This record gives sequence, C-alpha cells and structure tokens, in this order.
Amino acid sequence: MRNEEKIRKQKNFLLWNHHKIWLGLLGLVAIIVLIKAFGASFSTIVGTYLGYRVLRLVMRLFGLLVSLVFTLVSIFIFMVIISLIII
Repeated sequence: MRNEEKIRKQKNFLLWNHHKIWLGLLGLVAIIVLIKAFGASFSTIVGTYLGYRVLRLVMRLFGLLVSLVFTLVSIFIFMVIISLIII
C-alpha cells in the first residue's frame, strides 16, 4: 500500500515536470511569434535582454546599498543606546 502511494506520487511528479516543459515551450513559441509579428531584429532582442539584466543588477546593487546604510545606522543607534546605558 505504501509503495503504491510512493509510485503514484513519483508518476505525478514526472507528469508535472513534463507539464512544465510543455508550458515553457509554449511560452517560447509565443515569444517567437510576437517577435516575428513586430519585426524585431536579433540585435534588438539581445539588446533588450541585456538591458533587462543590467537593470536587474543595478536594482539589486541599489538594494544592497540601502541595506548597508540601514545596517550602519542601526549599529550606530545601538552603540549610542549602549553608551547611554553604561554612563
């Protein structure tokens, strides 16, 4: 009984993996059709993709810098509080 349930879960998992592959292929075909419909060139597509990646990288860097500033400010505030408690 337990083995049958395990086998059934594995089959469902494999079916789901194939489902994801088919959805990915369908999405890729949809993107290719849209590219052909709007007449975009290969260099335009590559430039757009690289621009998107650079924008994501810049936004991640900005997030890290903001996080660093908040961390430094909170450390300074804790140091002030501790020094006021000690005095």
